[in-house]
Amino acid sequence: MNSMKRALRAGMIVVAAAALFSLGCSVDGAELFQKEGCVNCHRYKGVGGSICPDLTDVSKRRSDEWIRQQIRDSSVNFPDSTMPGFGHLSDKEIQAIIDYLKS
Repeated sequence: MNSMKRALRAGMIVVAAAALFSLGCSVDGAELFQKEGCVNCHRYKGVGGSICPDLTDVSKRRSDEWIRQQIRDSSVNFPDSTMPGFGHLSDKEIQAIIDYLKS
C-alpha cells in the first residue's frame, strides 16, 4: 500500500509540474509586439506608430514565412530597410507575433 501511495503521489507531481511548465511557456504575441517596440513604428488595428507599414492586414498580403523572415532580418526582403532585426527572438516568440497579427 505504501508503494502505491508513493507512485500515485509521484504521478500527481509529474502532472502538476507539466501543467505549470505549459502555463509558464505560453507566449503572448500582443505582449511581445509591445515589449519589442513594434508598436512604436507600426500601426496595428488603429493603434501604434505610423512611420512604418500598417500591419493590420499583413497576413492577407504576406505568408507566415515572409513575415517570419521580416521579423528576423528585414534586410533580406528589403535591403534598404531601417527596421532592426529581431533574431534574438525564439521561433515560438516569432510565431506568437505572427499569430497576433492574424488575430
